[in-house]
Amino acid sequence: MTDNNLDPQVETPKTGLLATGSADKRLQIRQMNDEWLLTADQLEELKIIYPGCKDEQSLNDYRELRTKLLHASNNQNFVCMVSGIRAKAGASHVAMNLAATIALDHSKTALIIDCNSYTPSLHNYLQDDKYLGLSNFLEEDIDEIEDIIHPIGIRRIRVIPSGVRTEYAAENFSSEKMKLFIEKVKLRYPDRFIILDTPPVGLYVESQILASICDMAILVVPYAAATATQVQTSIDLISSDKLMGIVLNNK
Repeated sequence: MTDNNLDPQVETPKTGLLATGSADKRLQIRQMNDEWLLTADQLEELKIIYPGCKDEQSLNDYRELRTKLLHASNNQNFVCMVSGIRAKAGASHVAMNLAATIALDHSKTALIIDCNSYTPSLHNYLQDDKYLGLSNFLEEDIDEIEDIIHPIGIRRIRVIPSGVRTEYAAENFSSEKMKLFIEKVKLRYPDRFIILDTPPVGLYVESQILASICDMAILVVPYAAATATQVQTSIDLISSDKLMGIVLNNK
């Protein structure tokens, strides 16, 4: 079954199995097709956590963050925006590792969406340089959501790259199509957790728009490289009931 419309309803995954029980869901997740996988050495080089990684402190920190987010969502899947307070704060790094931590649980999958059209990064994880992304879908170059979802060599993680550079990102993100798109990717698989990798919330209106449609948000602050004013300005731009906390990033 393909995603050829934006009617936000739960559909049967491509495996053809009915999502009627936890055993069926686990089987569907195990059958996610990973044509290639990154090695432990490659994950270490990319500073992405995995079971048994050398950076045990980061692994435990991300597990604690995952636990807090799941508690806040009553263990239901969510859409979480990850945004830095300034450029090069490390938001993409945090988004990737949050997804990797969620995917450590064999009953959960993570989808990272690159919403940063200014300095996109998720396409760097793809093996194929001929790819479609979010802007292609929102600007109606394509109709199938599945065409913009790609594996990155980590089990139970998929990404949607930013797509072609566009001057209409703010208009795209504020459109009804974007809202329905987010609903659909969230509702289609109840075990799928959505991470939005966004540009700095204090610098770009796109992130402020996305903050209004996500379930929760995380701010990334570069360690010892930000002022209290920068932090407070970013906090003020996100609804207090959505801001789950601040991550100090020193990677």
